[in-house]
Amino acid sequence: MKKNFGMTLIEVIISAGLLSIISILSFLAIQSSVKSSSLAFAQNEIDSALRNTFNELTNLVKQAYTEASTNVTPPTAPPGVEPIQITNNGKGLRFFLPVRVNTPAFFQSSGPILINFENEDMGNATNPPNALLDPGEDANNDGTLTRRLVIQRGNNRTGVGSANCISNVSFQLLPDRSSSSNFLNVLYVYLEGTMRMGPGEGPIIRSELTGTIKLEN
Repeated sequence: MKKNFGMTLIEVIISAGLLSIISILSFLAIQSSVKSSSLAFAQNEIDSALRNTFNELTNLVKQAYTEASTNVTPPTAPPGVEPIQITNNGKGLRFFLPVRVNTPAFFQSSGPILINFENEDMGNATNPPNALLDPGEDANNDGTLTRRLVIQRGNNRTGVGSANCISNVSFQLLPDRSSSSNFLNVLYVYLEGTMRMGPGEGPIIRSELTGTIKLEN
């Protein structure tokens, strides 16, 4: 008797079902991998932008005059200098920097320098900030959602660092714990960044950076 080595209908259905399950699981694994990769990319992008902004901020303010040079007798800071101040409810800075001059005094002071947090992502009671440029939020009419630190020297204004994803900022002046004085010569910095993952209204990715800057003057 001749044997039939073909597959029965039930075997075909089972094989097709198993193949479908394997295909679905493979697709889900690839989708999860792509999502994880996109998430890691967005997270790294925010982290890098915040680090860049913190590093540039450090270079800008580390020589700011503090109480250690203005509130001593006699003061070591040039006349008219004020110690660094926190402004705008903890979201801004006002400070003076030494400027080298070719005179017997060697240094004079800059004019007041301001650093402020500009954030167009305001939202409202029903629609909180969403990391998207909504109608009416483009205050500077540049077509993008502005969320950055800005330094102002006289009439000149420039961004601090590369981050345009900053969603919150906080500054605080602290005493140096390594010193016996109570002068406020350490600047605590908190930066929060948010970004949409992928185009359109993808999920919001959030990152934080905290650090301190030892003020040298």
